[in-house]
Amino acid sequence: MQTKGCWRRPALALCLLVQVGGTAGCSYDYPDPAHTPVTETDATATPRPSRSVAGAPDPLVLEREVRNYQDLDGLLKAVPGDVLLFREGPLDGPARGFGTTEQVLAAGEYTVTAACIGAPNAKIYIRQENPKVTLWPVELTVDCPGSTSQVITLQQGYVSAHLSLPAPANTPWTGAVGGVRVTN
Repeated sequence: MQTKGCWRRPALALCLLVQVGGTAGCSYDYPDPAHTPVTETDATATPRPSRSVAGAPDPLVLEREVRNYQDLDGLLKAVPGDVLLFREGPLDGPARGFGTTEQVLAAGEYTVTAACIGAPNAKIYIRQENPKVTLWPVELTVDCPGSTSQVITLQQGYVSAHLSLPAPANTPWTGAVGGVRVTN
């Protein structure tokens, strides 16, 4: 009877190690609840201009995309003011679109500027949620190349911006880009 008890402890420890070892290589991604503000950028957001594409990207498209981002910066940064939110992203190609969220610390009027280069149009949506008020999405449609601005009132809380893509996912990569900037 004494040997039976000696084997139980090592057997229990071994069983626990197998359980822990079996899940050590797993990763779990639990999405945030729908109405919980997040201060990080959206998972679809892509930093510019790096790409991971099967096969080699076209160097001419990469050059065009770099020039388009420079032109886009000029359009977005033409509006003065302190920046609350700023995000740019590709309108076509293998990794496209963006979404981002920032915290509004002081309620007031803010200028939203949306711009795009190299595509027929782009739609940027701005939305705010807080416990007291929901700002329904403000849609800004931009004729490219160009920019548009609109003054909106924001409350304390979080504001988010999302780029709506104008074409189906299988469009060719041309280097078209779009962006949004919120200033006060």
